[in-house]
Amino acid sequence: MKWICWGLSLLTALIIGVSAGCSNNGTTKQAGPSAQPLVNITGQYDLLLTSSKGGGTTNIYADFKQDGTSFTGTPNTLVCPSNDVLQCKGDQAPSVSIIPSGTLNGTNVTLEVSFPGTTGPDTVTMIGSVAAGKYLSGTFTDSLGDSGSWRASPAERPILVLPSFDDLNGTLNSTSNPLQISPTVLMKVGQNLDSNTLSGTAIILNSTCLSSLNFSGDAIGDAFSLTDAGSKVSIIALPILPLGWSFTFSYKIAPNAASCAGDSGLGELTIANPWDY
Repeated sequence: MKWICWGLSLLTALIIGVSAGCSNNGTTKQAGPSAQPLVNITGQYDLLLTSSKGGGTTNIYADFKQDGTSFTGTPNTLVCPSNDVLQCKGDQAPSVSIIPSGTLNGTNVTLEVSFPGTTGPDTVTMIGSVAAGKYLSGTFTDSLGDSGSWRASPAERPILVLPSFDDLNGTLNSTSNPLQISPTVLMKVGQNLDSNTLSGTAIILNSTCLSSLNFSGDAIGDAFSLTDAGSKVSIIALPILPLGWSFTFSYKIAPNAASCAGDSGLGELTIANPWDY
């Protein structure tokens, strides 16, 4: 009898313990909600700000790197009012270095970017949300009194990854010393797999300044920059929107270059193989 009573007492204690663990004032405990996966926006992005106060549009080209709920743009970010290559700010470190920074809270996003403007330094604060894991949109205000809407999306057509190359063909001409027949540009550019850096070459026909170039550079959203250290030539190229298969670009030759020192000009390029992925 002693063992039977002891067994019944133990069983009763177990039943009471289980009941206490499953009930709290008559309410069954529920497991907490699972953590929401972080949105990951690492990559090459194009942003468009549209003023609601008559300030037009501003295009921003950036490469974002995310760490947990924070993300930053690389120092070569380009801020280009009206998508005009001559108005672009950035990619001129250390004199001008633009680094956007932001935070994520679930699908809510806050992004801030400061850059030199025509009337003084400007800081833009963007708030909004993320859709489909990668598309950002919302409203912005800036330190100069402007406001409006903004959106951001991954680069539509990034430069091909090496060993593949994009063939870009077009023309260029000097602004200060234009030629009657614009020189022809035949360019090959490829993107390194583990970074947004670029490598490429160009042949220039009918130019009195340049004949061939060997480039290094950066992919910046759908825009890009290139530099030939030997010839001391630098290029910034922006996509002609909305499609992005063609680019406008500006070039500058350094004042101490061996050929055509201090020259600058404009040009256009078109991807000859836009469907090669």
